[in-house]
Amino acid sequence: MQQNRFYILLLFVVLVASCNKDFLNKIPLDQQTEATSFKTYENFKTYAWGLYDLFDGYGQGPILNTATSLFEEANSDNLCNTASLNSNPWAYQLVTIPSSGGDWDFSFIRRVNIMLDNIDQSSMSPAEKDHWKSVGYAFRSARYMQLLSKFGDVPWLEHVVKDNDKDILYGQRAPRDAVAQNILDNLLWAESHINPKGDGANTVNVHVVRALISRFGLFEGTWRKYQGLGNAEQYLQACRTASAKLAADFPTLLADYDQVFNSEDLGGKAGIILYRSYAAGQNMHGIQRYHRTTEWYFDVTKDAVESYLCQDGKPISTSSLYAGDRTLHDELRHRDRRLYLTVMPPYRVFTTTDATGNVVTSQNTIFWKHTGIAADREYMDTMATIASPGYKRLPYLQWAGNVLRGVPHFRKFNEGQAFGVSQLGYYFYKFYNATTDATGFVNTTDAPIFRIEEVLLNYAEASYELGEFDQSMAEQTINKLRRRVNMPAMIIADIDASFDLSRDTDVQPVLWEIRRERRVELIGEGFRFNDLRRWKKGNYLNKQQTGMWVDNTQYGNKLAIAGGGTEGYVEYNTAPSGWLEYYYLYPLPKDQLVLNSSLIQNTGWK
Repeated sequence: MQQNRFYILLLFVVLVASCNKDFLNKIPLDQQTEATSFKTYENFKTYAWGLYDLFDGYGQGPILNTATSLFEEANSDNLCNTASLNSNPWAYQLVTIPSSGGDWDFSFIRRVNIMLDNIDQSSMSPAEKDHWKSVGYAFRSARYMQLLSKFGDVPWLEHVVKDNDKDILYGQRAPRDAVAQNILDNLLWAESHINPKGDGANTVNVHVVRALISRFGLFEGTWRKYQGLGNAEQYLQACRTASAKLAADFPTLLADYDQVFNSEDLGGKAGIILYRSYAAGQNMHGIQRYHRTTEWYFDVTKDAVESYLCQDGKPISTSSLYAGDRTLHDELRHRDRRLYLTVMPPYRVFTTTDATGNVVTSQNTIFWKHTGIAADREYMDTMATIASPGYKRLPYLQWAGNVLRGVPHFRKFNEGQAFGVSQLGYYFYKFYNATTDATGFVNTTDAPIFRIEEVLLNYAEASYELGEFDQSMAEQTINKLRRRVNMPAMIIADIDASFDLSRDTDVQPVLWEIRRERRVELIGEGFRFNDLRRWKKGNYLNKQQTGMWVDNTQYGNKLAIAGGGTEGYVEYNTAPSGWLEYYYLYPLPKDQLVLNSSLIQNTGWK
């Protein structure tokens, strides 16, 4: 993705105001306008660079303003944002109607429409015009996907809205059916007319369009099925068709799961369809900085940890390999290795004043040595075996290179080391690596936007919903993901009502396993909350989220234990108030209802 796209705004100035004097209507020869700026292929290409900012990636600057996926995930049952017990607003009924904002924003749609409205008058060839119309449709559809997901009915803006377009400015929302159909039609048109190769490496091309169809088709199809809206099959079939094409075009996965999220350059990497590129001195992010300081507040929930299979391919409720949860060592033993690359495993070392091993446990230094206790290094040896050199090796390093002496490491009992702490004991470190400079907002690891693994999961789920998921389909989708992490294959014939004793009985056993794979593969990437919404499973948030089991006397009785007592599961917060039925759609902001009396608030919001 090009780095200089922000300069495109310099190409345009405000159009000269109209006036009765004819000579005042002349356009100054030294100024650019829409009419003079949107002429050539290169004009459109330059303008389009700014549209890529829709794909947030790891963001820029402080993480509180970026990394949207983490905050989305913290709305689900996967992660907790534990900053001052920053309760999940949907679980604790804290969501209110915003006075303004609330993502009811069509400015990006306007930006795309400016480009689309100028294509026909340009000097480009018919094929070039079709290409840029396709690119515009892709970006506009991507934004409308977000708006449709949140608000349902939304205004459909086909062209730039002008001041005299009163019927649009003060009109009603377009029905969801119409908006969804427009999105799908635009994407299918773009698939057929875009330059298959885009505008060079890592740009919107036919693969990106198909990834959008795959993502949108699954969301809208399942939303319609579980919300009882009808016409689900059209969207599910579109997802399945686009996913099949991508699966054929991207037959290989990046061999190391961890490298998908911690590579300095994702260009040309297997399975990467589109990514956000970060470069030193141009645009950088700070996710490593926060990962390795006292300011990281994202913990994995016990509910999410328990979703990972054991290494025999069975869930913890039925696997003979599961060693129980009375220690973190036991709980993580013999599990899907993606768990070790997501939750920091337990270990303990001595820190030292020098490389010879003189122990000084009261200081943080870059030197360390093993304690001599086998259990303390069990997962250090595991990570040395499964992680790429320099990535998830233990011990964990703070931003300045100081060594964290041990995990679990609680915020309320941190032995004088305030970094690398967690509330629940399950420290989320999917985007951590030991090689990236974490001294400031200088990180340049690339962020995947669309990757083939998500598409394969879409493919599997849509196929099941269409009644077309069989063992052959499992081999093409789920089992490709499992082979990469040395997990046993999904065998459909083995999956019945007794396969997982903790299954939601409203969900069929095979579908439950497909959803499990999605949860594990995509954790922390911003999908889970919207997955719960489209499955109509907001009730999963009604469960009090907890962390690991502890004997609180070992932690000075400083940890909050669910239900009280001296031992038990570490508590995130008290029991939630529970999901409300009208939460499936977001509220419209108050100011928009005042400005446009034709807008009607979504049902249930008062």
